[in-house]
Amino acid sequence: MKFTIFSASRLALVALVTAQFSDLSLAHPTVEKRGPPIVMGLAKTYGAIAATTLTSTGATLITGDCGACPGTAITGFPPCTGVTVARGTAACDAEAACLSAYTNAQAMTPTIALSVPDLGGLTLVPGAYTFPTSAVTLTGILTLNGASNANGQFIFLITTTFGAMGASQVKLINGAQAGNVYFIVGSSATVGAAAALQGNILAYTSISVSSEASNKGTFCALNGGVTLIDNALTAQPTGTT
Repeated sequence: MKFTIFSASRLALVALVTAQFSDLSLAHPTVEKRGPPIVMGLAKTYGAIAATTLTSTGATLITGDCGACPGTAITGFPPCTGVTVARGTAACDAEAACLSAYTNAQAMTPTIALSVPDLGGLTLVPGAYTFPTSAVTLTGILTLNGASNANGQFIFLITTTFGAMGASQVKLINGAQAGNVYFIVGSSATVGAAAALQGNILAYTSISVSSEASNKGTFCALNGGVTLIDNALTAQPTGTT
C-alpha cells in the first residue's frame, strides 16, 4: 500500500483554502470517480503556478495567468498577460485544481507500460503510460498522435524526476491537444534550454526551466517553486474540461 506524505506547504495550502473558501472541497474523490478524463479545472488559464515561489528572470512572457499559493513570493513579474495573484482566491483555487488533477492521475490504472525511460523518438497514442525506471527523460522529439480524437488524453506517470533535455520537443498530430497532455511528476521537473514542450507538467515538488524554453500548457509545482528564465509560456484553456 502506498501512502502519500504531504509537505508543510501542502498542508498550509489545504488549511488556507478550507478556512477562506468554505465552498471548495479538497477531499480526495472516491476510487470509482478517479478514471479519465483528467481535468485542469480552474488551473487551465495559468501558464505557471507555484506553491512557494514563482520567479522569473529575463524576458519571460506568460500568455495567461500566473500565481502562487500558499506562498506569496512572486518576483520578476509581470510578464503575464492575465492576472498575477499571490495567495489570493484565484491562485489558491488553481493550486487546489492542480492537486486534484495530480491525485486523480496518480490513482489511474495505467494502460501502457513503456519499455524505455526516454520519450524521445517515440510516437504515442492516447493512454496512461508508465516507465521501467523511476526517472524519465525526453531527448529529441516526442510525437503524440491524437488518432483524430480531440479529447484523447496522454498521461505520463513518472515516479520521481522528469527531465526534458535542451532542444527537446513535443509535437502534436492528428487532433492531439496540448491541454490533454499531462506529465505527472513524483518529485521535480527540469526543462532544458530551447526545449519546446506542449502539455501540463504537474510536479510534486518544483519545476525549473532553462533559458528560451517554451511550453503550451500549465506548469504547476505542488509543494515548491517554479523558476523561469527567458521563457515563453502559453496557457491552454481549451481541451477536456
